[in-house]
Amino acid sequence: MIETRLVGAALAVLLFTASSAAADYSGRARVIDGDTFSVRQQRIRIAAIDACERDQTGTKNGVIWNCGIEARRFLARMIDGKHVRCIEVDRDQYKRLVGQCFIDNSDIGLEMVKAGQASLLLRYLPRSHPIDLDQYRRAEASARQRGQGLWGAQVESPSSYRRSHSGN
Repeated sequence: MIETRLVGAALAVLLFTASSAAADYSGRARVIDGDTFSVRQQRIRIAAIDACERDQTGTKNGVIWNCGIEARRFLARMIDGKHVRCIEVDRDQYKRLVGQCFIDNSDIGLEMVKAGQASLLLRYLPRSHPIDLDQYRRAEASARQRGQGLWGAQVESPSSYRRSHSGN
């Protein structure tokens, strides 16, 4: 009787540990672009945001602005080489994990939106996700109002840019 209980308890612990590990990725981040990085060979796309592509430019104050380089640089200053934690939200068509990611207790996607380095991209979010979209919407509205980053420049939306440059 005691053996059965111990085996049952051990199985419950193993199942709980396995399910927690499958939904939570953490480790040292290596930034790829303004909304994607890797942790231990796993590419992770930050959920709910869209940043300029690496080679994308726009104009800001009458001069060419490398918005893709700036977005990548901003994200790199925040997380590159540091320990991050991501909660899996989905997998995308490229097999990347899509996650809500944190450095310490700061939501990385939210920080990108607050700084105007990314816009909201909500159409691909699954119905059940942990993200406080009201907080994201307020952050984007505030960044727009202040003319932060993308909102102070003439820049094609990253999704439109990807569509128009997909064959290049």
